[in-house]
Amino acid sequence: MTFPVKHAALKILEPERFRGEMDGKPVGLFLLRNSRGMVACISNYGAKIEQLIVPDRDGRLADVVLGYDSLEAAAGGSPSMGAFIGRYAGRIKNAVFDLRGTAYRLNANNGPHCLHGGIKGSRFQVFDAVQHNDSSVEMTYVFADGEEGFPGTLALRLMYSITEANELVIDYEGLALDSPTVASFTTHAFFNLNGESSGSALGHEVMICADRYFAMSEDLVATGELLPVEHTVLDFREPTVLDTRVRGNQAPDVAPSSTGWVKGYDSCYLVNRPDEGTGLALAARVIAPGSGRVMEVWSTEPAMQFYTGLLPQEPLPGGPGKSGLAYFQQQGLCFEPQGCPNAPNCPAFPSSVHEPGQSRTGRTLYRFVSGPDRSGPDR
Repeated sequence: MTFPVKHAALKILEPERFRGEMDGKPVGLFLLRNSRGMVACISNYGAKIEQLIVPDRDGRLADVVLGYDSLEAAAGGSPSMGAFIGRYAGRIKNAVFDLRGTAYRLNANNGPHCLHGGIKGSRFQVFDAVQHNDSSVEMTYVFADGEEGFPGTLALRLMYSITEANELVIDYEGLALDSPTVASFTTHAFFNLNGESSGSALGHEVMICADRYFAMSEDLVATGELLPVEHTVLDFREPTVLDTRVRGNQAPDVAPSSTGWVKGYDSCYLVNRPDEGTGLALAARVIAPGSGRVMEVWSTEPAMQFYTGLLPQEPLPGGPGKSGLAYFQQQGLCFEPQGCPNAPNCPAFPSSVHEPGQSRTGRTLYRFVSGPDRSGPDR
């Protein structure tokens, strides 16, 4: 299937290649579009964003997320790529937490820690899906009591939609059904605003709206402390081109409080909220100077993980991506709005506990606009 675009024809992923069955549930690919040419292709396997087509400054459309062209490739590929993450985003220290005097032992899948919901978190699950119209699809999944070690039944409802303002909007609600539980969700698309097969994303310019970041242990678990970004390599309050900071394997090991070169980023920020409210706040703005694409990240979530990968020569798990090329770290950038990391073990953070009948709702949107030509002769 092709989609008519200015200057060129761009191939949209074929739903037939995503049809199948996993764990006794039907899997498919759902195409969303607006009248301006924006297209999103969402699989209900892991609720994964497999394709996102948006225009550049000249109206040319390109796919700006890393992903796969079939269910088989997605199932064997990088597990977080494009996925909706639950029941708890990020790492929970030592895969255990205490709730009302009871210790809950989770499935460890990142050394001793529980990452992104455990061995079979939502990124590995088949969601029930209903497409309501050309621009939205609703997906649901119920986490069972004891699933991956978490207490309580949690019903998740997720809505993907695209707007005429070229926004991808992700609305979600997790409802605790029968006993207290913990929850934190995020979306894990890998963005390259020059196109998913264009190589390194380190030429992107990034601004993150955060004065503070979450201190992490050596194995990237939140310690419960918040620190200022000022005078550190984590300060993105002013737009910064990544390759003026990131030198991959050539960078020395430095502490976040140091200045200089870094290998990459896997850091969590506390998003600034000028009104101290819980509505949408701007978390980040990203510019690809070559294509002129600009992406704004807005969310109701208090925190945002920024991920580039730390090993630029390291291929991402799985086989080749949609263009037939292997993906490597630092070819895609992740902006993951979420609850406070490791909050079940950090009493100073807002509680992640939800009582029976209590919902955890959220919205994250990625807004795409075009900017002027800011590419230079050496970029």
